[in-house]
Amino acid sequence: MSEKLISGKLPVLALRGLAVFPDQTVHFDVGRKKSVLALDAAMKADQTLLLIPQRDLLNDDPGMNDLYTIGTVAKVKQVLKTQGENLRVLVTGLCRARISDLTQTEPYLFGMVSAVPETEIIDSPKDKALRREANMLYGQYVEMSEYPAQSIQLKLMASENNGYTADTIAQNSGIDFKDKAKLLMQLNPNRRLEAVVKLLRQEVEGLK
Repeated sequence: MSEKLISGKLPVLALRGLAVFPDQTVHFDVGRKKSVLALDAAMKADQTLLLIPQRDLLNDDPGMNDLYTIGTVAKVKQVLKTQGENLRVLVTGLCRARISDLTQTEPYLFGMVSAVPETEIIDSPKDKALRREANMLYGQYVEMSEYPAQSIQLKLMASENNGYTADTIAQNSGIDFKDKAKLLMQLNPNRRLEAVVKLLRQEVEGLK
């Protein structure tokens, strides 16, 4: 789905302790009633909704001021019932999107959403060097943390996009949730990857 086409009203699902990035496939559990209803509304339409991190993880009923301003429009791929009351959801991120207003808070969140395109950059030698450094650090991180990421590493090695590299590492690492939320809001791919490299370096040092 093109960024240009994603503009309008969508169901909104607030995420606690999780950020979903574009071009990443993620599964997570959904348990809150409003979240289940937002998911149900998405499934009855075109299976798309806005996944947006909430600031206070303990807030069980977040409103507009409790959400970060940028989340990810995602396509729901699969919904499974777990043994408890929760649902296990599989989604793929499509693009970053800004929420400008919650037009509805009951029985679930529904709001005005518009895609936010990334800053366009030229892939310079400096950008390529930054990408190589990120891949090297992620390799060290994977080896030290024993994170199962062979297929992810192959995708990173094949990538010529700093934004994708940053998002993939952010999604598939133990970087703190608040830092991930900030990375989601950073629209400049190079600055985002620079931030990821700095955070990843800290993770590697911590593992040592």
